[in-house]
Amino acid sequence: MLALISGAITGGGLIVAVGAQNSFLLEQALKRHYAFPIALLFILSDALSIALGAFGLGLILQSHDWLLTVSRWGGVAFLVWFALGKWRSSFQEEHLILERYIKRLAIWPLFLMGFAVTWLNPHFYLDTMILMGSLANQWQDEKWQFVLGGVLASVVWFLMLAFIGRLCAKWLEKAAFWRWFNRINAILIWSIAFKIATQPLS
Repeated sequence: MLALISGAITGGGLIVAVGAQNSFLLEQALKRHYAFPIALLFILSDALSIALGAFGLGLILQSHDWLLTVSRWGGVAFLVWFALGKWRSSFQEEHLILERYIKRLAIWPLFLMGFAVTWLNPHFYLDTMILMGSLANQWQDEKWQFVLGGVLASVVWFLMLAFIGRLCAKWLEKAAFWRWFNRINAILIWSIAFKIATQPLS
């Protein structure tokens, strides 16, 4: 039970932060665009990454500097591009912003973007596979309880974020909100990209 609680607290501390995943999920929840399936995608991604880390894949990744380098600069490039799209869309005319808000996209493009903001983000590997995986290994025979705790934190957080976003959606149907939401999102994601680019990953 102690390992389970420790995993949940550690996982919760890592996941409840400003990031591309949370930003993307909140946006889809506010738009009512498949928020819960996307939340499930993020939960399964966390579970897989933590489990792989507990098996030792995180240590392999950490021991190969070139893999971390490729992950870092690929992730930085993706996040800069992702934020640029948000920034540009915030300067569109009001009717285009609202049209973008009410337009219901197909689920597969959203899934691909959700997959990208997860697996192309270096912080995802650092937080789940490397950090959570290495901490899980410290529990030896109870490491799977630690992994389960981390996964439970993901379940609670992502489902809660999707639920809160849907509850708030009816009050957020003005172009001005989406204009500033996209601008703030872009600035936050650019700051994450800058942090990744300027800090060592190992």
